[in-house]
Amino acid sequence: MSVPAELLTLREQIDALDQQLFSVLAERFKVTAQVGQLKKQHQLPAQDATREAQQLEKTAKLAAQTGLDPDFAQRLQRLILDEVVAQHKLC
Repeated sequence: MSVPAELLTLREQIDALDQQLFSVLAERFKVTAQVGQLKKQHQLPAQDATREAQQLEKTAKLAAQTGLDPDFAQRLQRLILDEVVAQHKLC
């Protein structure tokens, strides 16, 4: 069965967007690694519940503004935040 050219084009677009998404995520984790080092230097806890709540609230607003499901966006952000905290605990 042959795949329509239009579908192949859309898949190429998805692949390019995935590349961008993961590149941005990698950059984000580089910055949060620096945050983890600063927290360690200043003997601050790995997790900041107040900051996380602010981030999740902001995420829901941004999602709504861009037409993304806010619940999905918050679940994704929670996953990212959990990974950041885990990395900070390793510092």
